[in-house]
Order: sequence, then C-alpha cells, then structure tokens
Amino acid sequence: MTTSLTFTHLQFQARARQNNAIRLGKYQGAERLRDALASVMLRSVCPETKRATIPSPEHAAICPACWLLAAQTDEKAVRRVYSFVGPQPPADVLAPNQDFHFTITLFGDGFRFLPYFVLAASAMGDTGVGTGRGKFEIVSIHAVNPLTGERQTVLAEGEKIVKPQSLPVSWEEARAAADKFPADEDIRIRYLSPTRLIESDSLIKAPDFGIFFRRLLERIDELDKQHSNGERRSQDEVIRLNQLASEARLVDQSTQWIELWGPSGRTGRSTPMSGFVGYAVYRSKHWKELLPFLLLGQGVQVGKLTAKGNGVFQVEGRAYWS
Repeated sequence: MTTSLTFTHLQFQARARQNNAIRLGKYQGAERLRDALASVMLRSVCPETKRATIPSPEHAAICPACWLLAAQTDEKAVRRVYSFVGPQPPADVLAPNQDFHFTITLFGDGFRFLPYFVLAASAMGDTGVGTGRGKFEIVSIHAVNPLTGERQTVLAEGEKIVKPQSLPVSWEEARAAADKFPADEDIRIRYLSPTRLIESDSLIKAPDFGIFFRRLLERIDELDKQHSNGERRSQDEVIRLNQLASEARLVDQSTQWIELWGPSGRTGRSTPMSGFVGYAVYRSKHWKELLPFLLLGQGVQVGKLTAKGNGVFQVEGRAYWS
C-alpha cells in the first residue's frame, strides 16, 4: 500500500510594501493571491490573453499558462498540477512592511513549471492583490520538506538569481514520519482552511473521518496517476483502506462552518468556497496503515478548490496538542 506520488513545496517569504496595506480577507487570502498570480501568468505567457471564451484543449496543449490555470474543462477528471496555501494563520489585513508567507505545491512532473511560478509571483507583487491592490515584494523562496525539516534556497534574500531546487516529498518519508506516532494514540487533525467535502453529491459539513479519508485517497491516487506516472490502485485495496478508515471514531471536535464565495474564471460567476475549519480528534486501531496517507496528504490538501487554498490540514499526535 504505497504511492509513487511526489511533490515539491515552494515557500514564498514576502513583505508588504511601505505605506501599503494588503487586504487578503482572511480565509480568502490564498484565493486572492492565486487569482493575482494567474492573471500575471496568463498575461505574460498566453498568446490569446484577451480571449473571452474558455481555451480549447488544443490551445491548452501548447500554452503552459492555460494548461496550468484555465484549461480544465472537466474538473471531475483533471487534477491541477499545483495547489495553494495562503498565509498561516489566515490574515485579514497585512500592515505596511509586514512579513507573510504563502506556499505553492507542484505535483510530480509539475516541477518543470517552477520558473513560471517564481517569475509570476514576483510580478504579481508589483500588480497588487485584493481590494485596493496591495503591493508586496518577494523576499526569498525556499523548497521545503515539512516531514524531514529540510530546506533548500531557491531565491536568497537580497539576490536575483533563481536556483531551482528539487526537494520532493515522498511516500517513504511519510512512512518514516508515521512510525514516530504511538500506534494506539488518538490523533488530532487541524483543518486550517475551509475544507469542502462532497459525498454522493451532498455537501458534508462535519469532519467525518471516513468521508475525509475517501476524498484524500482519491486525490492522492489521481494526482499520482496524472502527474507522477503512477499505476492505478486496485479496487480491492481501495475498498480495504476505506473500510479501515470507516472504523475510525470521532471522539472530540471543535469546528465551524465558514461561508465563502469567490469568483470563477471558468464560469464567470461567483462560486461557493465554503467549508469547515477547526479541529477533530479521532481514534483508530489502524493508524499504522492509515497514517502514512494522512501525513503525505498534508501536502496535497483535500476536497474541493485546493488550487485556491481550501482543504489545508495538519496531523498532530497528542504530544503536540495545546
């Protein structure tokens, strides 16, 4: 029970410019940063920037910006090659000169698009973000592996030379991290950004572990297949893992539903981004088999709208509870 999926976290350290506040809207911070980045990338790379219609698959095949950002005409079939994590904890307004960070994750062979994201991130600071177009500068960029603590410099503070660094997070590291958790101990999952789960076409407003795990396993497997040349997991194994997850019990929780709406470049209309945040504590006899997927899953996020910052979560053993 493994996966060949790997991914690279790019952590951008940024600073709001002097006499310039940035309005991120708390849980909408990632969405506003992502939309600004998408606008810059499409404008600078796409030869059909002023097109009013959804790009065709033929165009997307030769346009990196549209392939990355706007070409997914079948959202159920295609998983974007990147996801976005906004400032943590979520910020409403950033004061002038205030430091903040955001993370872009590139899945599998999406690493080859690193230069596009680095250049666009610098340019979007000049364009501005959110209401009032608050401007900022990129101070530094690091590739980070949160499971090992390793960091590599992509862009050092005060320098202009980008050094692409591959520091992939893999299944082996997730397994090693899982081995450090006591097998019979409850775990806590902190839902750091709105988590939007769908089950049988219904919106789930509670942190049901079985549903959470099913959506996470689906996402890991589809990302693996589409971006890491992975083999499809057998149906028997999927059924078995989901059965183990369904046996986990919710023993404590403190969550709230966050109602959010955001613009959609694909439809031209506002779309719901609502989801639950907070924490939930779970108990299971099967953490040895389930935990590696949870720890790896921290890097891929879960549920709908991960490219806009939804579905960020963190797994904690009891030693880290406060």
